[in-house]
Amino acid sequence: MKTYRILALIGLSALLAASCEQEYDYQKKVKIDTPANFTIAIEAMEDTVVLMSPRTKSYTVKISATSVADDLLTLTIGSDPAKIAAYNRAHGTSFEAVPGDAFTLTKDQLILPRYNTVSSTSVLTLNSSAMPDDNTARLLPLTITKIEGTSPTSLSQADSTLFIFFRRKGLPASGFELGTGTGSDPYIIRNQTELACVPRAMKSGQKTYFRMDEDVDMSGYVDWVPANSASPYDMAIDFDGNGHTISNFSCDSEAYPSFVGVLVGSVRDVTFDKPVLDVNASSAGLLGALSGTSDGATAEVKNVTVKGLKINVTGTTEGVGGLVGVAYNTTFTDVKVEADIIDADADDKVPSSVAGVSGVVYGGCVFTGCETSGSLYANQRGGGLIGYIRDTAEGIKVEKCSSSMNILTLSQNAGGLIGLAYAPGLTVTDSHATGDVTNEGSHYSGGLIGSMNGTSVIQRCYATGNVLCNGGNHNGGLIGNASRTTGDSVIEDCYATGNVVLTASSGRMAGGLIGVIENKTNVTVRRCYASGDVRSEYSVCGGLIAFAKSGTLTDAIDITVESSIAWNKVVTCPTSSPTTWSSGGVIAVSNVYNTLANNYRRPDMDFSDGSAFGLSDTPNVSASAPLQDALKVANYYPYHGIAAPAGSTISSVAKTLGWPESVWDLSGDEPKLR
Repeated sequence: MKTYRILALIGLSALLAASCEQEYDYQKKVKIDTPANFTIAIEAMEDTVVLMSPRTKSYTVKISATSVADDLLTLTIGSDPAKIAAYNRAHGTSFEAVPGDAFTLTKDQLILPRYNTVSSTSVLTLNSSAMPDDNTARLLPLTITKIEGTSPTSLSQADSTLFIFFRRKGLPASGFELGTGTGSDPYIIRNQTELACVPRAMKSGQKTYFRMDEDVDMSGYVDWVPANSASPYDMAIDFDGNGHTISNFSCDSEAYPSFVGVLVGSVRDVTFDKPVLDVNASSAGLLGALSGTSDGATAEVKNVTVKGLKINVTGTTEGVGGLVGVAYNTTFTDVKVEADIIDADADDKVPSSVAGVSGVVYGGCVFTGCETSGSLYANQRGGGLIGYIRDTAEGIKVEKCSSSMNILTLSQNAGGLIGLAYAPGLTVTDSHATGDVTNEGSHYSGGLIGSMNGTSVIQRCYATGNVLCNGGNHNGGLIGNASRTTGDSVIEDCYATGNVVLTASSGRMAGGLIGVIENKTNVTVRRCYASGDVRSEYSVCGGLIAFAKSGTLTDAIDITVESSIAWNKVVTCPTSSPTTWSSGGVIAVSNVYNTLANNYRRPDMDFSDGSAFGLSDTPNVSASAPLQDALKVANYYPYHGIAAPAGSTISSVAKTLGWPESVWDLSGDEPKLR
């Protein structure tokens, strides 16, 4: 076997040798003795290349032969600064060389195959940012510096060198190469230099227009000073992102750290990727520390996406938001914010009124289609969408908004969507929160809203996060506190599925849906349910509501709870004293003249309030059929509703109650909003 293999290899070697010596027809060429002549060329080369910094431009470089060679040639190209002096002498000029870092070649050796007249190619890139900023042309002599091969060659100065004229174009006073800043001719933004000119282009008493035509990376730019940061805040802006992205934007300005300062005008159709704000003693937000003004100037934020925002806070200022710190007369439409707002120096000294979109909200603000995610840390008034709606802010609307932010506060008023809504006329519809709400301090925590003290309409909303409180009062799976302001309020077609847990010995007033409705008239809760566990270490737990009362339990304050369901597995406060405050399967403590009709509880609810009374079915309650003080102890007015039939689901009970299936999907065990 080995002998045959050796013989085969010898035969193959002989065959290959013979084939190498043989010249086939397609290889037969006439021997060329004439020296090959070469020309270096660039297609579509301008007489002078003029570029605004930091733009670049690339060209294809090749070499042509006027006569062919019968051997493969390797031609080396590069810059030869020595030829500049010869050019200047011949033309009476004084050009200087293009700096070495202002141009690159993808390769410096080109191949001219046998009997070909065109070489392989290289790419020359000119970089204006490395050119002197004096608007003066420099000279780049690109030449053939070396030829390797056996064929005769010939080079001439005229053919073997290409002189390229290149200058950096100076910026106009505006800082923009294109546009005049008007509505019909906006400034065009294509690079970091032009974006950095936005603040200086904005003018007092007028609106300046900008449009992005390229994505812009702001890496390394650390000197952003927002323009509209001083009274009278009259530098308006129209910023059209045109679908582009600004990445790695950062601002650490002492005054109003943000993109604009005070946003008056519009920012739209733009994405910010991985922006960073460093905040100390000023209100702050990515787009504006403030938006709109108290004297009527308006702002619009539309179709803005923020990815990976980090706000590093070292002070205790008021008003920090993912988009704006404080908002007046502002509409937010179709925005998405992913943000982490953190205590940068870990000293537990953090701002109040902190939120995923706006920390503080005044009148004239509307939120539509807003989504937030991430986490935030606040002293008080922390919310996934809004931190604090002020008492003068009438007519605030929130619709089709959501938050998955995890909320942590040190004090009070923490909500998955809104921390504190103090104003009259709040409307929240078709919105939800799914993040956990943790309050390490005292009062007012809710899965959707921490506290709403004004007249409000909450419809078709839900919360699924857990509400975890160290102690304090007024805590609920959907709303922590709904108290103290007279006026009609409606909470309708809503639900909460998270657990409400009070861990400290001082903790009380926990409700699966609402913590407290107190000293407030004309409140209606209709077609709602709660299914999370409700636990307190001290007292007052309700499957739906902890308190639905006034200071005197026999007042007629007209609180209505109807066609609602407490489906909590556990409602317990084992150390409660039944001689003071009660707990209840549906409501822990109710005024005796409330209207309580057709409300059900889970049939196997694990209920404990530290007493021997337990659960019992409670007939409907009204002014003509008041809640009976059957237990004969002070302040002990629980409402347990009616136990659902064994084997029921929330959906089967909801069908019995006639919940509208145009609003609710009742096909599963748990109802879902359509």
